[in-house]
Amino acid sequence: MDQFRVIKLLSDETRFQMFMKLMDYDELYVTEFVDLLHLKQANASKHLKKLRESDVIEGKRDKNIVRYHIKEDFLENNLLLIKYLSNIFQKTPSSSTM
Repeated sequence: MDQFRVIKLLSDETRFQMFMKLMDYDELYVTEFVDLLHLKQANASKHLKKLRESDVIEGKRDKNIVRYHIKEDFLENNLLLIKYLSNIFQKTPSSSTM
């Protein structure tokens, strides 16, 4: 995935927050995203689908629940960009605080 598509994908605040939670926790269930980010499950699932379809994350089935994690090759190919975006988002006030 080229860097412009990564920026576009992660420019959504919710997707970026979900991505950063995966950076912090390594693997999460949908329900953990719901609890951590105070999302509705349908909204969390929608964003996870976009991240999965863009080959940013992948899920592994644990009985009838899926644990999501960031794909290693995505991290390797985009580490500098991720650090840059993280720095920008930390400096930018959240739209939810306005």
